[in-house]
Amino acid sequence: MQISKIFLKNFRSFGNSGETVSFDKISGFIGENSSGKTALIHSLVKLFGITAHERTLEKSDFHIQKQSTGEAHKELSLLIEARIDFPELNESVSNPLGQISIPPFFNHLVVRNPGEEPYLRVRLCGKWTADNTPEGEIDQKLFFVTVADGVDETEEDLVPVTPHQRSTIQVLYVPAVREPSGQLKNASGTILWRILNNITWPEDINDSIKTKMEPVNELFDGINGVSQIRNVIREEWKKYHKDARYQDAKIKFSSSTLASILKKIEVSFSPTHDLGEYSVDKLGDGLRSLFYLSMVSALLEAEIRITGKSNATLTILAVEEPENHISPHLLGRVMENLRGISKKPNAQVVLTSHSASIVKRVDPDNLTHLRIDQAQFTTVVRKISLPSKTSEAYTYIKEAIRAYPELYFSRLVILGEGDTEEIVIPRVLSTYGIRPDDYAISIVPLGGRHVNHMWKLLNDLDIPHITLLDLDRERGGGGWSRIKYAFEQLLLNGRNREELLKFHYENPSRYEVMNDEGLEAMNGFSLDPDWIVAMDDHFLPRLMEDKYNVFYSAPLDLDFLMLETFPDAYKSTVKRGPNFPDRTKFPEEYKEKIEDGVAATLKSKKATGHTFTPSQHELMVWYNTLFLGRSKPSTHIEALLKISNERLKASMPEVFKLLVARIQEILLKEA
Repeated sequence: MQISKIFLKNFRSFGNSGETVSFDKISGFIGENSSGKTALIHSLVKLFGITAHERTLEKSDFHIQKQSTGEAHKELSLLIEARIDFPELNESVSNPLGQISIPPFFNHLVVRNPGEEPYLRVRLCGKWTADNTPEGEIDQKLFFVTVADGVDETEEDLVPVTPHQRSTIQVLYVPAVREPSGQLKNASGTILWRILNNITWPEDINDSIKTKMEPVNELFDGINGVSQIRNVIREEWKKYHKDARYQDAKIKFSSSTLASILKKIEVSFSPTHDLGEYSVDKLGDGLRSLFYLSMVSALLEAEIRITGKSNATLTILAVEEPENHISPHLLGRVMENLRGISKKPNAQVVLTSHSASIVKRVDPDNLTHLRIDQAQFTTVVRKISLPSKTSEAYTYIKEAIRAYPELYFSRLVILGEGDTEEIVIPRVLSTYGIRPDDYAISIVPLGGRHVNHMWKLLNDLDIPHITLLDLDRERGGGGWSRIKYAFEQLLLNGRNREELLKFHYENPSRYEVMNDEGLEAMNGFSLDPDWIVAMDDHFLPRLMEDKYNVFYSAPLDLDFLMLETFPDAYKSTVKRGPNFPDRTKFPEEYKEKIEDGVAATLKSKKATGHTFTPSQHELMVWYNTLFLGRSKPSTHIEALLKISNERLKASMPEVFKLLVARIQEILLKEA
């Protein structure tokens, strides 16, 4: 049994159009602060919280639409509906406890079509009405909906949920601020109360306790001064209280009933540095947080060990920000324990986070992204979309977003080729006063692979993004092939073909939309001067339009671009550069040196470098030394230290000027 979907309408940040949220056995919900993560967890609590206080709706739970009038505030309504499925009906699903959770709900199950598995619909309806009090009047009701989704409903289809039926599903809410001392009190609804409630106490336990405790009281009575204090207290009390009732006041040094003992129960930790014991209040924030989570695990395990079954048909563990106060190396242990809980047939785990440390430990298939629609101030929910599991791209993109989980929380993502972009782009941005951390900009290297899937992911999450690729002119798969690749990937992402591939031809003068044959033929486009002019004046500018935001490091890659722009700084990073034969005295040796450098840089022995200038040919020899013969990151780090911000800005490559301008436009829109 598990909750598979929640529909929320007019609940806190979830607006009038409603949002459907899907759940797995373990579900992670991510997004920036105030994006609706806590509201989502509280929707579960309002449905299935353990105590009446947790389930009670408040005025602040009702969504107020942006720019609504005061008249509209006189009456507000909300709706929260859960769909509950029963995987145990499928024989292939393991259920080691052998529990069948259907009986309490049998009469209320619905089926969409013949042959499909039945499911349960539970709906909370709330209505707030203004009255003479600040909080107004709130009416809330919990129903089973006894017709399938999409079928017209009548009042007869809404059957009230009884307290017993509701209690078979329970939400254990672990808040972001965790105080385990409160949960160690034996009060109704606390974790300790649920644990101890599993024990079957002997009927004569109070008589046994009283008998065992009498020697303790006698021990204290024998201590000098104790009897005198008791007499003084009794005498002074009688001066104020003359009634026959409650006239005997005593100091008791032990509890004589089970209830009084359980109220004083506590957990102690030892050994300590002073050889004593510590209560939970003396632990640091991190250890208290860990102990809180361990108590939840203990509850679920204790119910099984003591009673052989869970008291609840389904327990939903909702953990808010599990990373709070916990060191990074312990987060793996926390997540492993949460995954273990989620594998129990009677348990489900929901967690929220805006920490990259947690996100990278959750399978992307189990992640859902939340953001705020700035136009309406409502939460928008998007499931993380990945390529087909059978494709190579699935593994690649899955590992890429695990390696760079911060992209989920970004206002802007810059997709680059590799390590070079991660070093150079932040320095370029800082020259213009843009610090990536201040503006939530993530720089994610892709290696130029499966870029369309990353575009789709970011488009689905509505996260603006810019792509910086290498043009790789004269390299295998470079030049026109790289441009063709970008066009194809944009088309796969649903871009308008006529807008993307409509070009002007001067002879004869006309506009034409490139068809599939023309696009396929781009691989064979010439690199003669006229064609390179067409590339620079028409094709590359089209990709750089704000609809597409695809930029290229030209003519080769970002390494060569920086070397060509700042040759002195980069050449000075090595004590001994390449040894060039004298061009006049040893022309053949010089030619061979250049040809070797060109072949190495262009990654082909057949490469001639005919589209590059003689000075660029010499730089290719340096390229071989600086970037192919040593670490690219170390070369860039050392060279950038030698370039002042003033010089960097004054000699900034044109592609970076355009890229920075586009970043500034996007950040201004997102502000």
